[in-house]
Amino acid sequence: MIPHFEQRDGVRVFIHGGVPQAPRRLDLEVANGEELRIVLPLASNVSEGLLTALKGRRYGSAVGRILCGGAAHLSYHRMVVTENAERPYDYGAPVVLDGYITFISGAITVGKDAQGEPLLHCHAGFLDRDGRQHGGHLVLNKLVVGSENLVIRLCLFDQVAYQAQPDGETHFNLLHPVHQEAS
Repeated sequence: MIPHFEQRDGVRVFIHGGVPQAPRRLDLEVANGEELRIVLPLASNVSEGLLTALKGRRYGSAVGRILCGGAAHLSYHRMVVTENAERPYDYGAPVVLDGYITFISGAITVGKDAQGEPLLHCHAGFLDRDGRQHGGHLVLNKLVVGSENLVIRLCLFDQVAYQAQPDGETHFNLLHPVHQEAS
């Protein structure tokens, strides 16, 4: 199938090139969890701060939100049109921002890579120092906290790990919940 847009009940819907994977809801129930409120101070590297907060804790995966705060430096990616018929959209070159950056919101997922190490993924919206809106996939290991603490809420889960797996519909590697004992 050739990827394309369709109108459905007045809404523009993108149809991926692969075999539809309906229903798209993937879930697993867990018996236990833990909630953390993480406050990262000025000049902290966010990836390092999150990994430090997770160190020694028993969990399989986590999801969370950036609640408030700012950045002094960040790098993010947006989707761009490609020449590839099978994957017409992909992450573009990084956009780098410096200066006073204020977060509007952000969604964080903590999964595991093929070696079982933490895999951090984040999409966020934010304002640059001139008040312009930005948003996309944040590169957390290049995100440095600015003059306001960055406050993050994480919910840790046991017995389930988000693992990057190929997705036949989108042709992206997506985080899928997999039953697995916490480590």
